[in-house]
Amino acid sequence: MSSSTFVFNDKIDAAYIHEMYETDYPYIETIFKTILDGFDADLAAIQDSYRKANLELLRKSVHKVIPTFGFAGMLKVQEKCKEVENKCKSATSVSDIDLDLVELIKYLKEAGTIIMEEYKKLQSFNNSVS
Repeated sequence: MSSSTFVFNDKIDAAYIHEMYETDYPYIETIFKTILDGFDADLAAIQDSYRKANLELLRKSVHKVIPTFGFAGMLKVQEKCKEVENKCKSATSVSDIDLDLVELIKYLKEAGTIIMEEYKKLQSFNNSVS
């Protein structure tokens, strides 16, 4: 474990990350890499379900990514996913939650960018302290 402290993006709950992983930055790097490995496919599944107006598939696709953002310490994004999942349960069609979905997809794209940036910073950080 490193004695140096990595400074996370302010969209990531650093206290939550440290509670889960302590200061095991190589492991956090691995977690972020794992998230990124499936991120594009997960986002595509949400967008595809939305385009096809398949409410149940959309709910399942959103449900699938909820833990992802917890692992990354992005609790606000995780909460937004839960809200949209719950709205999917009560909606009668995708058009009922259209604005929520547009907002969620924007959140997810921003989150993906942040996770990628943090992953690169973690790689550099871990290489500098090893």
